[in-house]
Amino acid sequence: MRHACGVLLLTRLIGQDVLRPDGHVLGRLADLTVRLNRGSESQLIERLVVTRRHDADMMLPWTAVANFHSGQVVLGADDAAAHELEPDEILLGRDVLDTQIVDVVGQRLARVADVLLARTPDSRLECLGVEVGFSGVLRRLGLGRIAPEPGEDVVAWSDLHLTSDRGHLVQLATPRAAVHRLDARGLAALVSRVDTDAAAEILASRDPGLVADAVRASHPDVGERVLRAMPDVAAARVVAAMPDEHAEPWRDRLAHSPALFGRRVVRSRVWPHRRHLIRRPQP
Repeated sequence: MRHACGVLLLTRLIGQDVLRPDGHVLGRLADLTVRLNRGSESQLIERLVVTRRHDADMMLPWTAVANFHSGQVVLGADDAAAHELEPDEILLGRDVLDTQIVDVVGQRLARVADVLLARTPDSRLECLGVEVGFSGVLRRLGLGRIAPEPGEDVVAWSDLHLTSDRGHLVQLATPRAAVHRLDARGLAALVSRVDTDAAAEILASRDPGLVADAVRASHPDVGERVLRAMPDVAAARVVAAMPDEHAEPWRDRLAHSPALFGRRVVRSRVWPHRRHLIRRPQP
C-alpha cells in the first residue's frame, strides 16, 4: 500500500455540507460507497450518500461532484439519485467504520478506527485501507495532538476481510476479495476469528478439498463447530475429501452430538439466516 501521508480520513469527511450547483445546501455527506466487484486494482468511491433534513436520504454518483474540498462538497450536475445499493456495493461508514475486520495477512482480529482515502489524478477518491490502531480513536476524541499521523497501524484494503453482515457477504460474492486468495492455513486462521455462521459461509464458498485441508489445519474444536453449522450433505462432502486416515475419525466425531454445560446440543440442519445471499464466486 502507498504511504499514508496526506490521506483523507472518512471521519473528517462525513458531515460536510453538500452544495447544489447554485450554491444552496442540499444536505450533509452521510456516507460513501464502494463497489467490490470492479475489475480495477483501485478501490474507487462509487457514490456519496446525502442526508437531508426534511426529505429522504439520497445517493448520488461521484460523477455529480464538481469540487470536493475541506468543509464542503460542491455538485456540478443534478444527476439522477438512487436509493438502493448495488449487489456488490457497501457503505464505508455503516459497513466498515467501527466494525471488526480480520487482517488476513497479519492473522489478527481488529476494529476499524478510520477509513483512509486518497485523491486520484482524475479527481476521484480511492479507498486505500483502514486504520486499526488507537491513534484513530484519539483523533476522533479530539486528542489528535498526542496521536501519530495515520499510517502507524493500517491494513491495506486488499488484505482485510470485513465481518459486518453486508461486508462479509459481498466479499464472499467477490472473486477478487482477499478471502478467495487464502490457502488452507489462511482459511483456518480466518474461520477461527469469525462467528460460526460467517465461518460456515466462508467455507461454503470454497472447494471441498481446500476446505478439508483447512479443517484439518484448524483446532479440532473449531473444525467441529464449523462442520456442524453446515448442512449434512456439505459437511459429508468436506469429510469425504480428506485422506481416509483423517476422514474416519471425523465421521465418528460428527456422528455424536456434543455436550455443552451438561446439555445435549442439537445440530442445526439448515443454513444460517443469511443463506439466501450466498453466491459462489464465478471463475
